Amino acid sequence: MEQRLVQKQAQKLLFTPKMQESMHILQISMVELKALIENELQTNPLLEETNHEASPLNVNRKIEDNDIRRDMRVTKPVTLEENLLGQLGLSVGSQEDMEIGREIIGNIDDDGYLKATCEEIALALKKDVSRVEAILEIVQSFDPAGVGARDLKECLLIQLCAKGKKDSLAWKIVEDHLTSCGKKQYDKMAKAMGVTLDQVKSGVAEISKLEPKPGRRYSDNSEAQYIVPDIYLKMIDGEYHIINNKFGLPNMKVNRFYNNVLSDKTSDKETKDYIKEKMRGANFIIKCLEQRWETMQRITEFLLREQVEAIEKGRAFLKPLTFKEAAKAIGRHESTISRAVANKYIDTPSGIFGLKEFFSGKVSNGNGNNGDGNDNGDISSTSVKMELKDIVKKEARKKPLSDQRLRKILTDKGIDISRRTIAKYRDELKILPSHLRKI
Repeated sequence: MEQRLVQKQAQKLLFTPKMQESMHILQISMVELKALIENELQTNPLLEETNHEASPLNVNRKIEDNDIRRDMRVTKPVTLEENLLGQLGLSVGSQEDMEIGREIIGNIDDDGYLKATCEEIALALKKDVSRVEAILEIVQSFDPAGVGARDLKECLLIQLCAKGKKDSLAWKIVEDHLTSCGKKQYDKMAKAMGVTLDQVKSGVAEISKLEPKPGRRYSDNSEAQYIVPDIYLKMIDGEYHIINNKFGLPNMKVNRFYNNVLSDKTSDKETKDYIKEKMRGANFIIKCLEQRWETMQRITEFLLREQVEAIEKGRAFLKPLTFKEAAKAIGRHESTISRAVANKYIDTPSGIFGLKEFFSGKVSNGNGNNGDGNDNGDISSTSVKMELKDIVKKEARKKPLSDQRLRKILTDKGIDISRRTIAKYRDELKILPSHLRKI
C-alpha cells in the first residue's frame, strides 16, 4: 500500500445562488412567503406594490367570503428557532460566531436536538471544528435547558448540570445506566451502583422531572393555531376548481420609471449598473413566484387524478404514491416535488391536508390482485399508521398490546404487515413499546 496524489474527474450538481433562492421560495410556507415579499419590496427600489390579492374564494359568489377568513386566522407564537436566535444575539459578539451559531440553530429540530455533527457544520462553513464546538457549548446554555443536545443522555445531563445536580445519583444514573433506567431495571442499577433500591427510585424520580424534548413547548403550543392553506380545492357546478391562495400577499411589479433612467444618456455608468442589477433581481423574484404557483397547480392537478378518494372521503382512503410518480407525471425532478409539498396545505372537501400527506409508501393489505389487472392489495403506509394509532389508543393500559398482538389485529383487518414494520411505524408515531406503556 502507498499514498499518492491522483487527479479524478467527477460530475457534480452545483447550486448557484439563484438556484438556491428559487428552491427556497418554492419550499417556504405562506407566512414565510409573505415576509419574503415584504422584505423584497423594502430592499429593492425597483419593485413596487400594487393592490393585495382579493380573497381567492370570491371568484365565485356561491362561496361565502367568511369561509376563507375563518381558515386564515393565524396565531404566531414565538418559535424555538426565534427564541434561540434572540439569545444568540446577546451571547456572541463577532460576525463569525453569529454565522456559526445560526448554522447550529438551523440544524436543531422541533424537539430541541442538534441533527448535524460539529464536523458537518464546520465543513459546510469552512470553519475549525473546535470553534463550532465552542459555540455549540454556548447554545447548549440557552433556555430551554437541554436544547442543542445530540442525544437523550446529553440532553438530560445538561439539565441536571443547570440544576446544580452534577455528580448526583441522578447524574450517575443518566451517565452510566440510562438504558437500564428506561427498562425499569432498578434492582440491577442498585446493585451496580452499590446503593439501595429506594435511593435508585429517588434518583429516577429526579430524572422524571426533566424534559426529554426541550423544544416541545414551542412545537406543541396549546394556543389555538390556524393553518393557512396554500391551495383551495372547491367543487363548483360539479367540477373541482384549484385556487392558489394569494390572499393577503402584496402584488409586485417592476417600476418602469427606471427604464427611462437606463435609456437616458446623461445617466452615469455606476447608476445604470446599479439599476440593471436591481432589475435582474426584481424580475427574478417575480419569475420565482410564478414558478411556485405553476408547480403547485400542476401537483394539485396530479393529486386530483391519483388521490381523489382521499380528497373526498378523508385520510383513511389515501393510496400509496411517490415523489417519483409525481415527478414523471408533471415533468419535474423528484427533489422539486419534495420541496414543493413541504410546509404546504390544501383545503379539500374532507378537511385540510398537508400536501406531503398524499405521498407515502405502500403496504400489502393481503387481498392481492382483484383480477381486473389492478393491484388493489396495496394501501398507503399513512393509512396503516392511522389504524395502528387508533388501536393503541383504545387498548387496555393495564395490559397493553405487544407488537406481535398488534400485527395479529391488523392481519385480521386484512393488512399484511410484519412485526418489524409494526415496530418501525410505532417508533415513527412515538408510541412506546408495550412494557413501557403499561400502567
